This record gives sequence, structure tokens and C-alpha cells, in this order.
Amino acid sequence: MADQFDLVVIGGGNGGYIPAIRASQLGMSVALIEKREGGHLGGTCLNLGCIPTKALLQTAHLLHDARNGEDFGVKVGEVEFDYPQAAKRREQVVNQLRRGVQGLMKKNKVTVYNGVGSFVEPKKIKVETEDGEEELEAENVLISTGSAVSTLPGLEFDGEKVISSDDIVTNDENYPESVIVLGSGAVGVEFASMYHDFGTDVTVVELLDRIVPLEDPEISEALEKEFEDRGIRVLTSTKADPESLEKTDSGIKITVAGADSGEQEETEGGSYGDEDAPTGEADGGETLEAEAILVAVGRRTVTEDLNLDVTNVELDDSGVIQVDEFGRTGEDGIYAAGDVIGGYWLAHAAGHEGIIAVEHMAGENPMPMDQNLVPRVTFCRPEVASFGLSKAQAEEEGYEVKESKFPFRAIGKALIEGEPNGFFKIVADEETDLILGMHAIGPKVTDLITEGVFAKLVEGTPQEIGMTMHPHPSLSEVVGESAMAVEGHPIHF
Repeated sequence: MADQFDLVVIGGGNGGYIPAIRASQLGMSVALIEKREGGHLGGTCLNLGCIPTKALLQTAHLLHDARNGEDFGVKVGEVEFDYPQAAKRREQVVNQLRRGVQGLMKKNKVTVYNGVGSFVEPKKIKVETEDGEEELEAENVLISTGSAVSTLPGLEFDGEKVISSDDIVTNDENYPESVIVLGSGAVGVEFASMYHDFGTDVTVVELLDRIVPLEDPEISEALEKEFEDRGIRVLTSTKADPESLEKTDSGIKITVAGADSGEQEETEGGSYGDEDAPTGEADGGETLEAEAILVAVGRRTVTEDLNLDVTNVELDDSGVIQVDEFGRTGEDGIYAAGDVIGGYWLAHAAGHEGIIAVEHMAGENPMPMDQNLVPRVTFCRPEVASFGLSKAQAEEEGYEVKESKFPFRAIGKALIEGEPNGFFKIVADEETDLILGMHAIGPKVTDLITEGVFAKLVEGTPQEIGMTMHPHPSLSEVVGESAMAVEGHPIHF
């Protein structure tokens, strides 16, 4: 006889365990199925993505500070980098958070199954475990199976010379002395920044005409300049030829060449190009050599184990589950959240989508998902953060726009911290004064952006942000000054 639940969640990442907790709070009996070996919850974010990556980036940040302390009167002599210790600390952080999530499941009485979940019929789920099979039945099902790294034909991962982000955060022993980073989205630029601080020789190859191509163009320009000033080589409007890949005793060789505008248009939308990227021979061009090539061209949805054919759940051509604004699929009682439904493939977006879904199941009245309220954060050095529309995007949508831009060099705390480069931009509607978006590059902008997201959520205006007292000296003053600059009256610039 099948175990009965109000809700079965398939997938234990942010889009799964967070809504499982919320559903329990709403009085539902909840089962969560996770197939990851060891039953580790937290999904890609905790196990292979956000957390281990940022732990290594913190090490990189400390390395940079230690090597540049003399201006602050701190002399430490020759700085040594112990990568195995950095990897050990990375795992300590991950393991502590894993235990925390497991504890939350017990606290909220969520029943966890370690195995592969698939549909037998729309309200009946089979769980294949090491010990056999179990069946679960539920009034509602939430699919949150996430995504996995993808590559290009001819650049299959081998874990040593052709590597993915997964390989980096599971390597406990060493790091490459030189690396080519293929793709300059958030993943690509974060690892490029990290490796350079580790002492690696880094070349970034981007098919489109600018790095971090989903960001405001001025952000892209500023980040490219910062990278080049640091010694990171950046090749934009450049395609790599996977067929030219040669593995050598010391690493790899690959040919790159300029990409024409037609090829760039084919991949407009974010990563280097995913599986449909142009991969023909690079005529002429240049042969790059490195110890490894990091393929950071995007991710693919994970739905192959679900047996969706027995349901009315629909996928588009790229494997994205089709849902409405509350996460409902084409099958009554089946919802989906996280990377499998598209939008911004970010852990915090997944958790929010999942909460909306379970609140809707429970008869609550949640506010539908608004993609313009999703903060987009990139933890390279300098940091990048944004949400909502850029000036160009807003104008394309028919808004009459006003925009401000305030530099960090006019903020005392930025000078104190030795990070005066970067700026904060606010885009607002000329007619209503409502905030349409914010875009920033500089110190701690991944934290600062939240003030703007909240202001947009409550339909605040730049004037109201400017009226808010920001402590002095603090980096948050850049938000207030940028808000006042929308109306043309910043104080310190």
C-alpha cells in the first residue's frame, strides 16, 4: 500500500526543501525525494554551486587582501597558498549546512526518501532506492529536479583537462596553473576571478560582444576593464572550435577566431551558446594553450527520470516545464519550481517559486512570481548585481526612462576599504517615478542590491530611497546617493 501525503516534492534543492518546509508550516503532510548520493539535500547550490564556489571565492578574496596589505600598513611577508586546506574548509562549510538542512527536515516533520522519484500516474510516485521500490500518493506534487552542467559537442568533460564547475568544487588536491574559461556568464567570470587570485594564468573566451552579456552594457564594459587591469585576458566576439581541441601531455590546445554578428545573434540570451552554439571550424584565428579548459556555457534541465509521459506536464523544446504564474503545470495538482521552469536559474528564485507554488496549493493568495524582482548576483571581483530592466530594455518596453549613475569613488567607505572602482545605477519610470531596475558593480553590491528589490516590491520611488537615512560611513550610501541622482541632486558628486 502506498504511503499517503498531502504533498510529494521531487528534488531536494532550494526549489524543493524550502517549499517543503513552507508546506509543513501550512499544515500539509510532506514527503521529499532526493536522489543525490548520500541523500544530501540542498541541490546544486549547496553541494556543487553557490556554497562551495563562494567558499573558494572567499579564499581568493583573502589571498588578494593579504598580498596587497602594505598600503594599509600590514606587512605579512611572502603569502603562501595552501589549496588542500582551502578545499578542506570548503567541505566543512558545505557539511555544516547539509546537517542544518537535514535538521530542518526533522524539525518540520518532512519525510525524506533517498532515491529516484518518477510518476506512475499523476498522483502516484515511485521511489527507487538502494533497498528496492516504494510508492507514494499525494494530492499535490512539486517537481523541483533542477539542472545540470552542459557542454558543447567535442568538449566532453573528463574531469582533468576539460572541466566543469562541478569538477572544480570537488577537487581537493590542486588547481591548474593556466586555464581557458569558455563562456563569461556568472559561472565563467566567478571562476576566472577566483583562479586569477590563486595565481593561475586566465583567458576568458566569449562568443558575444561583451562579457556578462545579460547585464547592463556599462557593467560589462567596466568588468572587462577590471579583469584586463588585473591581468585576465578577455576575448569577446570570439568562438572556439571544439573540433580543434587537442589534449597534450601538459594540457590542451584549442583554436579560437572572431565570431561574426550572425553567430552572435544565434546565441543571444546569456551563455556561450549552449548545445546549439555554432561550432564550425575557426578559420585562421589563434591557438590557445592551457593546462585545462573550463566549459561554462550554461546548464540543462533535469527531467529525464520523471516519466512525465504519464502526465499532462508539458516541456518546451529546450526541456523547460511549462507553468503559469503560480507554478501550475498542465496536470491538475502537479506544480514545478526552480531551474526546470526556466526564468532566472538562481537558487533564491527557485526557493521563492516553490513557496508561491505550495501556498497556492494550500488555498492561500500568494503574489505571482515577478521576474523583475529577482536579484541577479555575481561574486567575481569586483562584484556585480542587478534586478529588473536596464535603460535600453525599459525603452524597448515603451517606458519613458530616467536613469542615474553614482560612482563608488565618491563614497568614503569604498575609499577606506580600498575599493573605489565601480558604480550604482537606478532606472526609473519618468511618468510614475517607480523603480524599473538597478545595476551595480563594485564592493558588496551583492548585498546592497536588496534595498532596491524591496523598494520595487513595495512600489517605492528613488525619492523615498533618497529620504531614507543611510549610515555614514557605509557602502549603502551609494544607494541613497544614486537615488537622489535620479532627480539630479546627489550630494557628494
